[in-house]
Amino acid sequence: MITSFFAPKKNSESRKRSRESSSAADAAEPKNDGNKKSASTAVITPSSSSIASSSSKNFKSAANDDSSTAQLAAHLHPSDWNAHLSRALASPKFRSLSKFIASERISKTIYPPPALVFSALNLTPLSTVKVVIVGQDPYHQPNQGHGLSFSVPPGIKIPPSLRNIYKELLNDANVAEFDSMPQHGNLIRWTKQGVLLLNNVLTVRRGEAASHKKRGWEEFTDAVIEAVVKRDDSDGSEDDTSNNKKNKGSGVVFLLWGKPASLKAQTVLSKQPRNNKKGKHAVIMCSHPSPLGATKTNAPFMGSRCFSRANEELRKRGWSEIDWRVDGPLNEEEDEDVQKKERTEEKTEKEVDDTEGGDDDEVVDC
Repeated sequence: MITSFFAPKKNSESRKRSRESSSAADAAEPKNDGNKKSASTAVITPSSSSIASSSSKNFKSAANDDSSTAQLAAHLHPSDWNAHLSRALASPKFRSLSKFIASERISKTIYPPPALVFSALNLTPLSTVKVVIVGQDPYHQPNQGHGLSFSVPPGIKIPPSLRNIYKELLNDANVAEFDSMPQHGNLIRWTKQGVLLLNNVLTVRRGEAASHKKRGWEEFTDAVIEAVVKRDDSDGSEDDTSNNKKNKGSGVVFLLWGKPASLKAQTVLSKQPRNNKKGKHAVIMCSHPSPLGATKTNAPFMGSRCFSRANEELRKRGWSEIDWRVDGPLNEEEDEDVQKKERTEEKTEKEVDDTEGGDDDEVVDC
């Protein structure tokens, strides 16, 4: 009797252990019962943990890329440049470029400072461009580069290439107003008259020429040139309703010094569809003004008269001439436009802080 009394208790304990074992097994192998919450019981394996971690890193990386892109693009102010360059600014190449520059600035000295990277575009809105001069990359020594090709801020020694540019202007009999050697190398007065001083690459590491080459700037500045070439293709565009109507010409003059500049601009020009306007753009080519090449090649820079010839081409296209001096006030009409533009840029900057012509392009060798 006693034996038969304890037997059921032993079986009960066995069944209990069996149920506990079964529950543990069920917990280790969750069932898909159609309940959305059942996913929360999924086992995190090493491989799934790795995938989750990678996904999180990718999301953070994408957010960082967008932040870097926004920070770089925020320094480009004119609305017409932003509109025509919207595709380039949103491209994967520009995002990669922005991330690269942001990382470079953390541990290295990069020129020019962020606010001056787009100086050429900010000082010369697309609607005002009459002449395009293409350089390579910014000067790479302290205080030299300020976002304009061949130009340096006041108080900085005039670079050899710019000194040769001044010499050519002095020797050009058809640029009579340029009658003395300037004492500084700031070409901002040219930009206010519609001269786009564009470098092929817009940033550089201190002391390392061409250190930001092939990082994405080339594609962006190709897009800049393309925007200039296409600007006048559509009549009645928004650009034509602004101050561009005043003293409005058609087409632009490219001053291309040296083989790299010539190849860059002409590559962009060659991709454009034919235009019915004969000689829409003028391309004036000669050697680079540096001491190494200013007097060499079959088309040397020295003696080219490229500045007076540029003015001649501007007149043919209905534009006013460029006053190539780097000092002195501009004429009243231009000065009024410049002051208006400066007020607009100051307002825009404050708001930011607070919140081919193909065969239609006439090539003129120097």
